[in-house]
Amino acid sequence: MPISMAKIEASAPGLLSLVKDARSRLAKQALDGEQAKVALCVDHSGSMRALYTKGVVQRLAERALALATQFDDDGAIDVFIFDTGAVHAGELRMDDYAGGVDRLRAGRRMGRTDYAAAMRLVREHFPADGLPVYVLFVTDGAPDSRTAAKEELVTASQRNIFYKFLGVGEGPFDFLRRLDDLRGRPVDNAHFVEPDDVEAISDEEFFDLLLEEYPQWLDDARAAGLIRIEP
Repeated sequence: MPISMAKIEASAPGLLSLVKDARSRLAKQALDGEQAKVALCVDHSGSMRALYTKGVVQRLAERALALATQFDDDGAIDVFIFDTGAVHAGELRMDDYAGGVDRLRAGRRMGRTDYAAAMRLVREHFPADGLPVYVLFVTDGAPDSRTAAKEELVTASQRNIFYKFLGVGEGPFDFLRRLDDLRGRPVDNAHFVEPDDVEAISDEEFFDLLLEEYPQWLDDARAAGLIRIEP
């Protein structure tokens, strides 16, 4: 069940406008009433430094959290940080979200770009017989091991996991474009988007990008028996 607007206004008034936009875009896609767990996987390689410093990653996390309040009632998203390895850094919670990204990554050195390590943690963290899992995967470039990333996406396609790959910065993003069309999956469980300027687009436009292809995945995953919990 979604969190009520009254509760959001009381505990996280700074998210209220974002949540209203998320709710309206969910309704547009006939997704109101759907349940899901929302996770954020975020690139912590050295090239992402400016996007953290400027608050871009924090604002993306807040948008993901706003979406999560309408998919589930726990008021939190799980945050996975990846660089040379990966870690489940904890939760970004509605009642303590301000500055949350920097708190969760505090003390961690920036490194390389290991998609597969984060994807493996996501797969291990969420039960296969639980709610659908919507993963916002934020990165500014290709992974160190492309083979491992492709293998993890194929494995996830046999589960209740959907990946929205979001390209930020200058890329390169050729690998993510190919990953979007990767063969060998029982259902298409991934979609790649690359806004010209993720900071410039409106919140409504951003939520539309986040939800693109998700309804089709839900239908396909249910038909394949990958989602066992009905809305």
